Amino acid sequence: MEYGLRIATLESAFKNPADVCDAALLKHCPDAPLTALYFGSEFCQELLPRNNEANTFCTHCATRNLQAVLLTPVVTGKGLKRLDRLLTSLAERGWFPAVVFNDWGVLELLRSKHADLSRHMGRLMNRGLRDPRLNMQAIAPGGENTERGSGIRKLASSLGVSAVESDADLEPGFLGTANDGFTRTLHLPFTFVSSGRNCLEKAAAASVGKGIFTQGLHSACSAPCRGVYRQEIRQDTQKPLWRAGNTVFFEAPPAWIARHIELADRVVFHEQPMP
Repeated sequence: MEYGLRIATLESAFKNPADVCDAALLKHCPDAPLTALYFGSEFCQELLPRNNEANTFCTHCATRNLQAVLLTPVVTGKGLKRLDRLLTSLAERGWFPAVVFNDWGVLELLRSKHADLSRHMGRLMNRGLRDPRLNMQAIAPGGENTERGSGIRKLASSLGVSAVESDADLEPGFLGTANDGFTRTLHLPFTFVSSGRNCLEKAAAASVGKGIFTQGLHSACSAPCRGVYRQEIRQDTQKPLWRAGNTVFFEAPPAWIARHIELADRVVFHEQPMP
């Protein structure tokens, strides 16, 4: 077992897992070293780091013997070009971070133009059920079915992917077994519920004249959601939900966490909900 931190700012890079996790979560986690820092964005291409920012993160990791891991989201053609420029800039400075992809186009970019970078299959590739309205203390249907996701893991292996990443869903098993040959990575404690292009933070910051969910979607984004998360109140569940940018999260219950940790080689702690 080893640990990673999902960080939002360079200041957070000096933390350790005990700084960002409560005692209830840590009791499920054995003593193990911190080996990686995760930065970037899983859910919004507008939050991909700028070249200098990414260089600073990679430099910090190198000086502390930590693996730098760049999170990337689903992207448009414009976002794919931006990511290409970012990775090219890092390579020119001698940095070769591992890249978590959540988009098949990003994987093809890595294979065709950035073949030296380690490829991790991101947690958006896990289409498992994460409905917070369900009784989250119930035993998962089918138990730890490690055959679930075997098809996509086999495909990933054939395409040079070295790690599979997931959050906690209702039915454990997507991470597979050690025999699959991947590093199996679990993200805690925030499980994503849903995500999409209709970002309420962007809409709230848009000019009224541009139309909130029409022309406003095509306008430039100043990333007003960076570092911001809010509690989401719904009438159909009493479970705490959090909105960060274009994505809604909830905290995985202890029963889910305990079952998933048994399947993980690395646990990545998130200091807050982040898109």
